Amino acid sequence: MRRYISIGAVLLIMVMVHFDWHLGRGGHHHHRLSFDWPYHWVTGLVSFFLLALFCARKWPENVARAALLNGVLGLFAGQIVEPMLEVVGYRAPMTSVFSAERWHVFAQFAIAAAVGLIVGIGVVWARRQRRDPQGV
Repeated sequence: MRRYISIGAVLLIMVMVHFDWHLGRGGHHHHRLSFDWPYHWVTGLVSFFLLALFCARKWPENVARAALLNGVLGLFAGQIVEPMLEVVGYRAPMTSVFSAERWHVFAQFAIAAAVGLIVGIGVVWARRQRRDPQGV
């Protein structure tokens, strides 16, 4: 399993989860960079589509496993680890860091990410079928 992990990919997904939080959270926050963009989930769709393409180049023999592993680790890092660092670093209360709104924004990101990953793996599969139609 460990050979299918890319620290760079996991960190990039983590950053995209955090970036998406800024794009999606409502303007009622007293934080800067709250955009309340209703289409923030597009970042999840595109990020995971590109993750599938990246994994196809790096691990062509097992694209789905590598993409799922890196994606799940990145989602965990972005939604759990990074906010915990906010709790520790900024001494923010956990209830404000792990708000219902944050989970709602994350759920939208994750659903779009799943779609992006499926489409990305489908594109990889289709390109391989076109290149080698007999599977030889």
